[in-house]
Amino acid sequence: KFWSHFYNQTSFLIDRKNRREGAEFDLNPFSTDEENQLGLNKSIRNVLFFNRGKQRYTTSYTFLTNTNRSTLSIGFQENRLRSHQLNFNHKFAESWLLNLQSSFEANESLNENFISRNYQLDEWRFQPKLSYIFNENARFDVFYQYTSKDNTTGAMEQLLQNNYGLSFTYNKANKLALTGEVNFFKNEFVGNANTPVSYQILEGLQPGNNFTWSLLAQKKLTKFLDLNLNYFGRKTETSKTIHTGTIQLKAYF
Repeated sequence: KFWSHFYNQTSFLIDRKNRREGAEFDLNPFSTDEENQLGLNKSIRNVLFFNRGKQRYTTSYTFLTNTNRSTLSIGFQENRLRSHQLNFNHKFAESWLLNLQSSFEANESLNENFISRNYQLDEWRFQPKLSYIFNENARFDVFYQYTSKDNTTGAMEQLLQNNYGLSFTYNKANKLALTGEVNFFKNEFVGNANTPVSYQILEGLQPGNNFTWSLLAQKKLTKFLDLNLNYFGRKTETSKTIHTGTIQLKAYF
């Protein structure tokens, strides 16, 4: 009975594109002929669950390795990712849900003719989240995330990030859906922030204090007509507030 609490899921994907020469064509996806290789997407993913689908002490460990390589007119570009992630969920006192996430990633990018875009990132994240579930339609979340990133090549950039946030979700089936989130980021960054690698490390944010907030509203007007509103705002120490919004009217025929 103890082992019945465990469940394991493994997937393997490989997609390779090769140059055809003459009448011969290599159909072997495991071929290592890089000279004629135009593209490669390879991934292995394994997830080990404990109490899958339950609401008490649900735990999962995910291992992922991924390689993506493409040959362009400006040379090849290759990205490699190796990730370990631990996720824990536990519901208590009827309406409270605790979620803990921790992950370690090794992320590498190689560009044949753009050395300034190359990086090798070691990244560690820890995110606890506490949710209050009002009912099946509404919930409120308080969360924190600590992130550490180190570039072990090139300019050796470093980032220590603390993220404090609030979010809410309201969903009334077939009528109205609302999702909102507010984040405060405190970034301690070492390096030149105005480079492609730094942009990747900071994920579009700036060193110092950053605020972001978002709201997504989806309303079903009629049986054949939906209205979507999407708003995003951001503010940094050195820039004015930036507001971005979209409105979409979707019709079904």
